Amino acid sequence: MAASRLFPLFLLGMVVGSQGVTLYEYFTPGVTGEGITAGLEARDRNTFHLNGLPLKIFGGSLHYFRVHPDYWRDRLRKYRAAGLNTVDLYVPWNLHEPEKGVFDFGNGGRDFSAFLDLPRFIQMAQEEDLFVVFRPGPYVCAEWEFGGIPSWLLHEHPMFLRTSFSGYQERANIFISEVVSRVKDLQWYTAAGSAGGPIIMTQVENEYGHWGYDDYSRDTVHLENLKQTLLSAGIETILFTSDSPDTTYDYGSIPGELMTANFKFGGKAQMDRLLQLQPNKPIFVTEYWPGWFDHWFAPLHVILTVESFETILQEIFDYQGSVNFFMFHGGTNFGFMNGANLLDVWPFYANTVTSYDYDAPLTESGNYTVKYDRAAEMIAAYDPIASYLDKPERPAIVPATAYPEVQLTEFIPYSGILERAEYILQADKAISMEQLPEVNNGNGQSYGYVVYRTVVDLPEGSTILMRGHVRDLLQLMVEGKQVNSPLLSISDLTEFGSWANRDAQFEVTAAACTVSCTVDFFVENLGRANFGKPHQLDHQMKGLMDDVYINGVKVAAWDIFSLEFKNTWVQSLTGWQPYNRNDNLDYAPRILKGTLAIAGTPTDTYFDFDCADGCADWLHGAVFVNSFNVGRYFQAGPTKTLYIPGPLLQQGDNEIIVMENYLGSDRVQFTTMPVLGLPIENRNADNPLLGVEMEQE
Repeated sequence: MAASRLFPLFLLGMVVGSQGVTLYEYFTPGVTGEGITAGLEARDRNTFHLNGLPLKIFGGSLHYFRVHPDYWRDRLRKYRAAGLNTVDLYVPWNLHEPEKGVFDFGNGGRDFSAFLDLPRFIQMAQEEDLFVVFRPGPYVCAEWEFGGIPSWLLHEHPMFLRTSFSGYQERANIFISEVVSRVKDLQWYTAAGSAGGPIIMTQVENEYGHWGYDDYSRDTVHLENLKQTLLSAGIETILFTSDSPDTTYDYGSIPGELMTANFKFGGKAQMDRLLQLQPNKPIFVTEYWPGWFDHWFAPLHVILTVESFETILQEIFDYQGSVNFFMFHGGTNFGFMNGANLLDVWPFYANTVTSYDYDAPLTESGNYTVKYDRAAEMIAAYDPIASYLDKPERPAIVPATAYPEVQLTEFIPYSGILERAEYILQADKAISMEQLPEVNNGNGQSYGYVVYRTVVDLPEGSTILMRGHVRDLLQLMVEGKQVNSPLLSISDLTEFGSWANRDAQFEVTAAACTVSCTVDFFVENLGRANFGKPHQLDHQMKGLMDDVYINGVKVAAWDIFSLEFKNTWVQSLTGWQPYNRNDNLDYAPRILKGTLAIAGTPTDTYFDFDCADGCADWLHGAVFVNSFNVGRYFQAGPTKTLYIPGPLLQQGDNEIIVMENYLGSDRVQFTTMPVLGLPIENRNADNPLLGVEMEQE
């Protein structure tokens, strides 16, 4: 194509002998030179058009809720420096509406409020010369807790998610309308007047073709309803759906709206099917997966080699496609926000690790990789307007710091944790955390731990039978001491306390107590599944929900303790005791505290919970830095470090609090390098936790 056809003639003078123009300068005059007169269009097999000019989309997913806001601009600038012209973003419903009818877009005073200024993030993308592909949910998958769906929807039972069921659809419509009201003025083009904002595309629903495509439970009324909600709320961009069309065909699509493809391997078949389904539309790979994510208890860290990365990207370019890298930078599953997968084989459930590094072109901490270099080179060679455009220099990398080890000098024992529970319910049956009636203003408990206590005679040889499954990890406590073994490897998941066991039974072989014994079932929600079939995702309640029998007698009197471990609760803890590790060698949950002193400007670091000297007793728990939950750690691996962003630290004293489920050390040590586990490219079907890759993001 001649330059004069590709590039507006009246801008050529601005380019010759200069460093180029920005994306917004290039596309704003449009083909007519009259400013913004049209939005993004998919009217040509080989390319999109924006404001009448050809546009190949080179995007990268960036989840603002997985990246500390002080790093948003750094990551966005690194995207543009690589030649990307678009940032793709999800909107997590569970964070933005943490309670029914209560919305948080940055000023809610909650755990993640600082991460939730969505309009600011979108505006910042424009400031960094990037367009935005907008994916507002209500379901996002994304290896995020419950796929972004708020757990309070489960407070009302039954609930039928992602359908036209009124209990779901009404709330989904309210949420979508609330989100759009805050960003509709940030669209590139509106009929009432050219807004000139960054949003050029909007997704209607996410991978809906996978939602029961093999059992015909998909709900096209639901899709059409969401489309109309978006339009009524003020969305005027091109709309799209995303699936893996060689698997799901057009099951998740909406007549007349753009279909896009998601894949890693097998891309040619996916793109061929897409062309078969819509031959006169441009190919857009909404999700090219340049890596993958990991599950706890998996023996290896899943990657995509650089060679495979290049081959797949070249296949997309050979098809004249546009591409979005999911992920170009992964970030971190802070707090208890990791998702999980439901498996058809043992152990049936696998929760995602805290690190969302994803083997992406930018690492979890924002460092450059060989994939970043290759992506930048390949985009520059393929993008027909790259030579006309200005790009920023690559931002410098600030090295991480291995801070001096922190001595943990104070603790709150297990009994003290329960004494500080914000809510205790007396009940005649076990109730899931979501259905606890008075927690979170009647919305139920969302995350964390729930303890079910009963008092019974428990002579040696007593049996405890739990009907159904525990959700998800159980520690059986008798008089404050754990009597079942910790679950620390995949082989341990056959033992009592694992979600994998149905109707599990435990025999008390050594009686710590025989008469009027306090027996606690300490249950941790390890993360709700973000991907699965309808009947699986509709039943995501956590804790105990089935009957428990002790010596053949059904327990009919419970005290239920809610322990959500919100940041404000952790910050307000009192009753700290001097900690002597040698006096606390029994397995039991405990909270430990120490102080990290930093003399200069803080930088990133990593909690090393598997170091050679003194770290092996960090078995499983969560770390709070200045009261912010940076996520779970687990000796089960494959990840053996926990990322701590520098902006969470401050010059001077920093409070380090560890909630350790089992044992713990009296020291916290830091390192400059992440340990993500031994790498493997392809999932190994012989190991369920590395099983055949599911078609999902």
